Amino acid sequence: MPHKRYRFLSHTFIMSCLLSAAIILPASVSAQGTVQTHSQTISYNGKSFTAQWVTVDLTDPYLRVKPVTAEEGIGHDEAFSSMLSRNHAIAGINGTFFDSYEKDETKRYPNGLLVSSGEIIHSGVNPAFLVNANKTAGLQRVQTEQQINVTHQNKAYKFTAWGVNKYWGEDVDDQVVWYTRDFGSSIQFPNSTKIVIREGLVTVITTDSVNMPEDGYVLLVGNSANNRTHVLPSIHVGDTAKLISSLHNEDTGAAVQLPAIDAAIGAGPHLLTDGVVDLDAERDGFTDPKITTGANVRSFIGVDASRQLVMGTLSTATMADMAQVLLKLGLTDAMNLDGGASSALYANGSMLRSPGRALSNAFVVERLDHPQIQLEVNGQFVHEFRGYLLQETSMVPFRGILERIGAKFEWQGDTRTLSVQYGTTRLELHPDQSVMQVNGKSVALPEAPTIVDGHIYMPLRAIMESLGGSVKWDQALYRAALTF
Repeated sequence: MPHKRYRFLSHTFIMSCLLSAAIILPASVSAQGTVQTHSQTISYNGKSFTAQWVTVDLTDPYLRVKPVTAEEGIGHDEAFSSMLSRNHAIAGINGTFFDSYEKDETKRYPNGLLVSSGEIIHSGVNPAFLVNANKTAGLQRVQTEQQINVTHQNKAYKFTAWGVNKYWGEDVDDQVVWYTRDFGSSIQFPNSTKIVIREGLVTVITTDSVNMPEDGYVLLVGNSANNRTHVLPSIHVGDTAKLISSLHNEDTGAAVQLPAIDAAIGAGPHLLTDGVVDLDAERDGFTDPKITTGANVRSFIGVDASRQLVMGTLSTATMADMAQVLLKLGLTDAMNLDGGASSALYANGSMLRSPGRALSNAFVVERLDHPQIQLEVNGQFVHEFRGYLLQETSMVPFRGILERIGAKFEWQGDTRTLSVQYGTTRLELHPDQSVMQVNGKSVALPEAPTIVDGHIYMPLRAIMESLGGSVKWDQALYRAALTF
């Protein structure tokens, strides 16, 4: 689930919640100071190239890097400035290639993979720039893979999804695609069966158009003879259904832990690896002369020797020229992004390069009001949520913790009560009330639980004191590792 921005009162301390220990935030932490703009003219091979680029310190806890898509959903486009504004970006660059010349403004699909908060936003096979949960970044050639698990009356059935938030056209009747709300508000494609999944359960199976549920997904199964014979008969209303996604390194075959990927964008071709030119357009799937040999305005992304994120644009250049220029600029690893009229770059309130068209996607650096808190529960990274700080209290996503410790919980909307059962401990709490019940006894909370984007957040100390366990605080990652 993509991270959302939290707006609360300012503060200067973070609670590690090792019962009572407080950790003082470094006075020098500032998103403005950790996002820097640069410009330089570089000479190479008898030509001059003007580069503008932005460096980002990924260890700054006020920053969150993520890919973004058009407001109306994947397949649409949007003004770059609007994308920046909606996502509270302190910096941003245009993203992967997309069908920019498609006349149908609902079918301008991106061509590269997109990953946000450990979840696939758009599947693909690409050279990709990855930002890890441990606040490091790098390049890999990766492929997304998707498997759907359906269980009917304790009998499991597994099959492969072609992709996530993609569409191969109505003539491709064998496709199987998993859709999320990132795609849009409805799925209307003909010649297919739509399966609506809410809270892990199949609720609707129909050939009609369907609305995308707020709390679920839509599985599209093309109406081929193969799917009608082997896939659709195995899916029933009431079945459990789950998407299992993974990433694989195409060079080594090794699995890439998807929950540990905070953000990723696929494009290419690859330009630099470990300070050496690593350009092979054919290897990376490119044959168009506009990419392989032509010169154009370029956009790029990578890291430098200090392992900072670097993203920028370059005046008209071939791929070979760009690789050499980026070496001179101090990058060690780099990849090409979409270019030409798509090239765009923004930082610290200035549009360094304006695109010549609306974009389907971008890669942005969000500026948060307060440091985000990463969570790890019993060794599992909580990729779909982040904690935040409310004055001097660490507020954490209750559900992200409860699911990982196997606690049973239930939300009663009529009374706005969350009930939790963990072992012999039973909790009852209400949003906006600073008292909770622990086995029938009232316990005061330092801050009242609050609902943010449909999820309840409550003080970390209260969870530890009521459910037991221990906390290990990692100052460098701003991560609380909880053990129960």
